Amino acid sequence: MTLDELFSSQGPLARLLPGYQPRPAQMEMARAVAEALGRDGVLLAEAGTGTGKTLAYLAPAVLSGKRVVVSTATKTLQAQILERDVPLLGEALGRPVAAVLLKGRQNYLCLRRFEAFRARPLFRFPEEARLYERFERWAGATSTGDRAEWADLPDDFGPWKDVCSTRETCWGGRCPREEDCFFLRQRRAAQRAQVVLVNHHLLCADLAVRATSAGEVLPRYEALVLDEAHHLEAVATDHFGTQVSSYRLTEFLRDARAAFTAGGSLPAPLHRALEAVAEASAAFWRSLPRAGTARRIRGTLPSPADRHLDALLSALAAWADRIGGRETQSAEAEALVRRTQQLREDLDRFASAPEPGEVRWLETRGRGVFLRAAPVEIGPTLAASLFSRGLPVVLTSATLRVGGSFEYLRERVGVPESATELVAESPFDHRSQGLLYVPPALPEPNASGFAEAVAEEMRELLRITRGRAFCLFTSHRNLRVVADRLRGRVDVPLLVQGEGPREVLLARFQEDVHSVLLGALSFWEGVDVPGHALSAVIIDRIPFASPEDPLVQARIERIRAEGRSPFAAYQLPAAAMTLTQGVGRLLRRGDDRGLVAILDRRIVQKGYGRFLLQSLPPFPLVRERERVARFFTDRGLS
Repeated sequence: MTLDELFSSQGPLARLLPGYQPRPAQMEMARAVAEALGRDGVLLAEAGTGTGKTLAYLAPAVLSGKRVVVSTATKTLQAQILERDVPLLGEALGRPVAAVLLKGRQNYLCLRRFEAFRARPLFRFPEEARLYERFERWAGATSTGDRAEWADLPDDFGPWKDVCSTRETCWGGRCPREEDCFFLRQRRAAQRAQVVLVNHHLLCADLAVRATSAGEVLPRYEALVLDEAHHLEAVATDHFGTQVSSYRLTEFLRDARAAFTAGGSLPAPLHRALEAVAEASAAFWRSLPRAGTARRIRGTLPSPADRHLDALLSALAAWADRIGGRETQSAEAEALVRRTQQLREDLDRFASAPEPGEVRWLETRGRGVFLRAAPVEIGPTLAASLFSRGLPVVLTSATLRVGGSFEYLRERVGVPESATELVAESPFDHRSQGLLYVPPALPEPNASGFAEAVAEEMRELLRITRGRAFCLFTSHRNLRVVADRLRGRVDVPLLVQGEGPREVLLARFQEDVHSVLLGALSFWEGVDVPGHALSAVIIDRIPFASPEDPLVQARIERIRAEGRSPFAAYQLPAAAMTLTQGVGRLLRRGDDRGLVAILDRRIVQKGYGRFLLQSLPPFPLVRERERVARFFTDRGLS
């Protein structure tokens, strides 16, 4: 079957989908993807909401006969592809499409670790102990070991860390439960599938492993599709960097002690060696300055932290020597030796000053202390590890351009000059379906009283929209201030981030058509609420990244050293991409209508506002609240 036959008005998709009409933009994208797959090329394809981009890349990928990895940033999109798009395509083609969703190890139950935990269960809180009985029943009945099977399992369920599969604790071929391993079973299924669904984290973990060793995380594949590709830079930066935390050392010591206690055959000197690691670790983390959110490390660690780090590295070396002795060559000991070596390598990175092109910082979160290192620019690394492999790569998203150009994304992620570009325009009529409102007289975002003024403006807008709104914030502080001022002053239910799990809040928002959801940056994308339940997206301010963030700071310095403007080359385009994602929550299907409100007057008063507006869908811009009310009345939304 050809693409033209598949997508035609008389084709199988038309027979399977009521009201199906061929979409020229979808067909154009499908042909461009097929061409890229055929010539092993790189394609940048921005596909506006409503173009049907998933089928536009999935159909040519399957018809190509190649083994394809499809990488996404969100679980929502993965579920849509696996549960809706793949079965639909298989039915249209008249044959099943072998597709497997492969997640990171930590999503799967490790049977060996679970048996060890069940023998000696330890809980942080009474609530975990009460939930454990249900968890034990699930663990004994599951056929996949995937924690997502149990939708109600809390994200912070402590025992999961003790029973999930991890690379560090895996015994490999020496594991007595290897044949039953849930992760390996899923990986073997992925080796047989034509389409393997992963997320960007797993993809970048695979790229990082391939770049430094002969190993691999993913089965070998012949083509790659990166959906939601605007996330690639951030995820790759994490995976090609290094992170060591006090939590990581605590977990390492806990697991090592558990192995010692359970084994019963390790020599007494090993216990003393481990206690030396514990003492050196505690002294090291105490010696680091408390950094608040983040503190840049421009040279070596300050004294006395540098001396304590040397002591910790020495203690880890002595521990490795002890556990690596012939008398302790068990599978568990081998895993602990590998884990110790990785810890030493990661910590040793911070014993010297940052290398050129690297940024390091210290941050504290809760009771944890984190040391982090990352490449300032990930583009050259991705150019070498991803785009030079000779595989066809398709990068797609509803938001790849800023200011009408792909140039920002090309530079940030190292896309080769030979890559082709495609813009598949959204079929939505933004000029009639929506309105962009910028109030005329709010204070500047950095002025005192801005959050209070935002709360008052939101209150007036919510009266017009009768709820049905996402209120999106760039900071948790502003979110809390506005939420507190709106309580009791609006007659619609308020759902506030932090007052319930994300998925629960979204479900309540869709169930109660007049509710309002207040969320920070994690709600700006990956959220799909079609219909009248979402009739307004209200954004407090332009989402410029904080110049105090060490990574942002290092990138600004790098661009300035090259003689370019950091604001024009980096800060403004990054803000435009995030802003466009937030605005994109409004229209999700052809009959959606509604309001986008940006409560930051700089978008119309500053020169750079034109660049931001050019990056947004072409909604009519109004400054009067009365025109917003008229829009809702005229379209039957009030």
